[in-house]
Amino acid sequence: MKYLLLGAITESGQQLSPPDLESWMAEIGAWYEKHASTGKLADPGHQLDWPDKAKTIRASGVTDGPYIEAKEVLAGYSLLEVGGIDEAVQIAQTWPGVDRGWVVMEVRPVMAQ
Repeated sequence: MKYLLLGAITESGQQLSPPDLESWMAEIGAWYEKHASTGKLADPGHQLDWPDKAKTIRASGVTDGPYIEAKEVLAGYSLLEVGGIDEAVQIAQTWPGVDRGWVVMEVRPVMAQ
């Protein structure tokens, strides 16, 4: 079954210094390499650019920035293909920065088509 991992950077993650951010990105790259080698990473997904480059589209028009009512901002996604949600959660818990409060991960089943 496929599960989408949605990563959202917390306020503390958004305030990392450039050296800390660079180190964190290296950890994330290693995470992708590790899980790609297991065959459970169905699609490595993509990291998203910073939210100040986003546009939000609503019925009332288009505005700059993400402006979804949250302090955390969507950072990227990955797609897993694993046996069940428990396994997907276990993998998501290993995402670099979760343990330090820099990112939160949402695991969501992908509906079969």
